[in-house]
Order: sequence, then structure tokens, then C-alpha cells
Amino acid sequence: MLTVLIVDDQELIRLGVKSLLEANSSLKVTCHLASSGEEALAQHKAIAPDVIFLDINMPGVGGVETARKILQADTASKVIILSVLDDGPIPAHLVQMGVSGFVCKDTGIEQLVEAIQAVMAGKFYLSEKVAQNIALQNLGVIDVKPFLSLSNREASVLHLTLQGHGIRVISGLLKITEKTVVTYRYRVFKKLGVKSDIELMHLAMKHNYTDWQEASSAVALKLED
Repeated sequence: MLTVLIVDDQELIRLGVKSLLEANSSLKVTCHLASSGEEALAQHKAIAPDVIFLDINMPGVGGVETARKILQADTASKVIILSVLDDGPIPAHLVQMGVSGFVCKDTGIEQLVEAIQAVMAGKFYLSEKVAQNIALQNLGVIDVKPFLSLSNREASVLHLTLQGHGIRVISGLLKITEKTVVTYRYRVFKKLGVKSDIELMHLAMKHNYTDWQEASSAVALKLED
């Protein structure tokens, strides 16, 4: 019996994936649910799931930092990203980080099952759209190099900044000092060649680093504060 943890801030997604997996005759799974990165980290520690389906865009610590912490824990859990994003630099960055797979949310149950079976067999699994995107990046057809130069922690700070979080909140979420957050922000801005949160948001929109509507709304609210 495999233990699967499904992490997504949308209840319909969590319950839908759980229902599909538990009803599939080719799998014997027990599913657990989490609605945030913080919940995912707590459950990962408590139940040590075999497979974790992890969303990227979530409130709080977010999927990028959650993936980093789980992978850093050096456990046997296999992390499969389950996201609406199939292009831009995020998939490639998470693959470099060490996740075991990346599946798009518009997929069917067959692909979810294939992903579980592949990673449990020690293989790597990518949705076709994601694999094509990464291949085009490697060929230089799509330019996302500035983002791929970011470290895992820099990527986490970038993602939380795009969600509209200020330095103090990011410090609390990542459990690092505010001074350290400022240092990471400086590195991110320098590597990406931007000078403000607005420029950062526009660059993220251009390269589809995150959901552009979410990013633009978050930055706009931050500027109004």
C-alpha cells in the first residue's frame, strides 16, 4: 500500500485527485491531504509519504520552498509537481532542484498513475508539454537563463516576493533573518537585471515564471500599502 500526500490550496483539486487515485484499480494507495506548504511539511515529517503531489502557487511558504525543504530532508519521499504551469522557467528549475516528476493539472488519471509508477520504479516523469518546454530551453529556442541562474533559496524568495510578501513576512515564512532576505533579494535583482518589484513582476510575466494575474495583483496591493 502506497502512501500519497496531495498538497494543493484548492479543496476541489485535493479531493478530486484523492478520489481518482483511490478509485483506480491498478493502484493501492492511501491518500492524505494538505492545503499549504506548512501543512505539507508537517505531514511529511509525521507520515513519511511515498509520493507527494505538490502544487506550486499556494499561500504561505509556497510550493518552491516546500519542495526545497522536503528534498533537503533527504527522505525517500518522491516529489511530483502538479501544476497549471507547463512552460516558463519554473519546471526546469524544480527539475534541477531534484523533484521526481512534473505533471500538468489538465492531465487525466492515467498520467497520474503513470507518474506514480514511474517514480516508485526509480524513474523520472515529465508531462509531454513540460518535457518539450525544457527541451526548447536547452536548445536555446526559449530564453529563461536569468531565472535558471537562481539558487533554490533565491527562487523561494523570488516566488514569495511575487506573491506580494514583504521582507518581514518572507523572513518569518522561510525562518531566516530579515537581513538575509534583503541579501537574497539583492542577489535576485542583480541576476535578473531588475531594480524594483514592478520590473521583477514584468519580467516574471514575460517569461511566465508564475501566474501573471496573481503576480501583478500581489505587487499592486503591495505598492498600495
